[in-house]
Amino acid sequence: MNRYYYTVASLPAVRFEEAPFLSEENFLEMCRVEATPEDLEYIASARLLPETLDTPAEGVLERWNRAVREFRCHAAQLRAQNLGWEADRLPRPEGIDASMAERTRSIVNEDTPLKMENALMRWLWQVAEDLECGHHFDREQLVVYHLKLQLAARRARLADSSRGGEEYDRQYETVAHSLMEIAT
Repeated sequence: MNRYYYTVASLPAVRFEEAPFLSEENFLEMCRVEATPEDLEYIASARLLPETLDTPAEGVLERWNRAVREFRCHAAQLRAQNLGWEADRLPRPEGIDASMAERTRSIVNEDTPLKMENALMRWLWQVAEDLECGHHFDREQLVVYHLKLQLAARRARLADSSRGGEEYDRQYETVAHSLMEIAT
């Protein structure tokens, strides 16, 4: 397994509460210096919300995709129940996390869409923190950094009151479209 000491050591800290100092493009450019083409492709493929429920992945990225898929399935089940729809056609949660149903319920039942989004992002941040354990100076740590960078940037965009409403509408459409794909 390749080690990326220089790249990891030169990355600025990324925190949930703060806008990131580094753009996603600049981060990937930094990775390009030391990473193999295969590792760079793997690192760049990290997305907060995978394109489909069955997006293939490996390592930390597979575990991330599984957690997001589990959340989406629980959220779709909850929405179907709330709308009185038949939930039999929806994908079933895998049951990888026994507390996921309650966690999803608490996120979905937040008072406002912005509070719901913040609760979801905070939970995703915790998932990323958990996935980072045991990974030091490897491509998996860079994947987690990439995910956290995207989360911090998304949170900063939503916190910017001048752009927050526009960004929320854009993000909501993305999530709503994904959930509708599950339901059909």
